[in-house]
Amino acid sequence: MPKEDCKYWEKCYQRNPAHLSKYNHPEKPAETEEDGAEGRKVAPKRSASSQSKEKEKETDQHQPSNSEEMDKPNASNSSAGMENEEEAKGSYESETAELHKEAMNNISGKNYMEILEKRIRLSVQKEYDNLCESNEFIRHKFLVEMPPDFYEFWKFVESLKTDPAHPKDAGLVHLDKVFQLQLVGPFEFLAGRFHGAKLGEPGDYLRHWRFYYDPPEFQTIFVRRGTGIHYGYWRDVPQEKENLLIARTDSSKGCEIQFVAGNAFDAFLYYLEHDFVATPFSAGQLNGIKKAVPKYLSDHNLELAQLDRLQRERNKRVVAKTFHRAGIVVPFDKKTQLGYRPLPVSDVELKKMLTMLERKEIDNGAAKQAVLEKLQPVANAAIIAVDESDFGSALELGIDMFSSGHKELHMLTSSLLVPAYSMLSRPQFIAIAKAHMEQRRREVNLSMFEVLK
Repeated sequence: MPKEDCKYWEKCYQRNPAHLSKYNHPEKPAETEEDGAEGRKVAPKRSASSQSKEKEKETDQHQPSNSEEMDKPNASNSSAGMENEEEAKGSYESETAELHKEAMNNISGKNYMEILEKRIRLSVQKEYDNLCESNEFIRHKFLVEMPPDFYEFWKFVESLKTDPAHPKDAGLVHLDKVFQLQLVGPFEFLAGRFHGAKLGEPGDYLRHWRFYYDPPEFQTIFVRRGTGIHYGYWRDVPQEKENLLIARTDSSKGCEIQFVAGNAFDAFLYYLEHDFVATPFSAGQLNGIKKAVPKYLSDHNLELAQLDRLQRERNKRVVAKTFHRAGIVVPFDKKTQLGYRPLPVSDVELKKMLTMLERKEIDNGAAKQAVLEKLQPVANAAIIAVDESDFGSALELGIDMFSSGHKELHMLTSSLLVPAYSMLSRPQFIAIAKAHMEQRRREVNLSMFEVLK
């Protein structure tokens, strides 16, 4: 009985005797289309797409005519798809070319990112210019709102205009020239000095005229030119905008703060009485402006809050004295005793620890670390107090460390003030404290306009 030919022909890999005895393995003959359905076609090597089409044809080999008919629309669809791709590609390349042309026309040699950055800057500048058109600028940049007496005092200052060359800030120029008194911060905004000024970072506005020892609760409004003597509104809560105390401090002498007035008019008179030294040339002007203040108040029927009343009311809410002597105010429930607990060390003991940082030998890293290790248990106790709703303890210790003036304590100070202000819902003070400690300076000219020159 003749053996069948193996379907793998001479390329069969099997070598077992049973297979070899059953099948022949001759060379595979070349076949042509005339062989028909009985033979197998030998296809030439094709591309991947051609091979895919061939498979489709083999699948429909029982209906050759239909297959041919179906291949025609497939080919046309493929051609249409390629045309769409080419069209989309052309549109994309055209748009890219237009952007490139714009880049080269507007900023020769620059890239697309620089154009984008320029557009962003223009947008920010426009937003800034719009902000300058209203008093919302003060809340947006300084994170606080000003009390009514502030705006009344500004009207009084405007009535002092004597220099046509300075139509908007003439009053500020006059007080500076005659009484060495600089009205700064929000007064400078009302005088138009922020309009058209170089844009700064958010922290620049929060550091504007913020002296070395100024805590977040203090906002400078008056400065005796060329000195560390300055006056400012005091807020225990950043949202306060009525009946604010005004404090005085001299950064060249330390951190101590003294409440001197209950409104801007009285603070101005206090300055003239205690911090301004008149000369024979300014004595007449001094007497004149001292009379002008009560006259303005009388003419405009202004009744302003007084120092004694405001200070008495605040003293009732003070839970702890601090190194800067102004004390801290936090909500305190007398029944449950929640809100504040005393620190585990006295002020004297704490000052003794901090004094060690002032010694010459403290330059040694190991010595600094030893001081920090002594302070850490006190800080830990304050943090535990925060967890138990006694937020005032961390605030007290954080303010004391800040008031000590040691930059080595900034990290520890931040770890106390951030949770304390956060739990007391005073986030504005967190931003102010962080910005201040990032660039804390002992200079007396702390205008952001000087920094951005």
